[in-house]
Amino acid sequence: MFDIIMFKSPPKNNFFAPEWTNYMVEIMITEINNKKLSSFLRDKEKDILKLKAGGDGYTGLKNHTTSRHPYYNVFNFKLNEIKKLKKQIINLHTSFLQRLNLPPVESLYIKGWFNVMKKNEKIKAHAHGVHPDIYLGGHFCVDCKNTSTYYMNPINQLNVPEVYKSKNEPGKLTLFQNFIPHYTDKHRGETKRVTIAFDLSLIKKDNAIKLNLKE
Repeated sequence: MFDIIMFKSPPKNNFFAPEWTNYMVEIMITEINNKKLSSFLRDKEKDILKLKAGGDGYTGLKNHTTSRHPYYNVFNFKLNEIKKLKKQIINLHTSFLQRLNLPPVESLYIKGWFNVMKKNEKIKAHAHGVHPDIYLGGHFCVDCKNTSTYYMNPINQLNVPEVYKSKNEPGKLTLFQNFIPHYTDKHRGETKRVTIAFDLSLIKKDNAIKLNLKE
């Protein structure tokens, strides 16, 4: 089971007052061998860094696997743990829609990348997009310690920001509306922090792959 996390406004008292309801969901996964996945991604890092750097998506991770995200899809990697993660994402997405009483989708595509952070690095506040086709974003903690990801209310960001703090724990899978801004703590550990981020979409984009919703 899981809890729905919401940024929800009180009822507005006039036409011009703001209103919002934004949804997130998190679950802990035990079926994935995070040590094996972390080792695989650490070895893969040197190959990804040979690709040209593109935009860092406003994360601040410029010379990283993150800034190469347009040129690879982590869900194309041939590793059983990646296959397991795809299945868990499909399961959580299906359950998320059911809990919100939403109809199932006909097609679902995924595009993912991995982040490797050294000591004293952090991910700056950013959002994955605000265009009309934006859908859900996701985050999976592979190898992390003593950091958190902070999700910001898209409307209430300025005077007294409303923020949901999610402690990073290996095995935690999060889905969130993809326009929700988010950022991390500064990584203080001596070993590298490894996570996987991804976008889900209802239409084919770039090198996204189609998920088998019947898995």
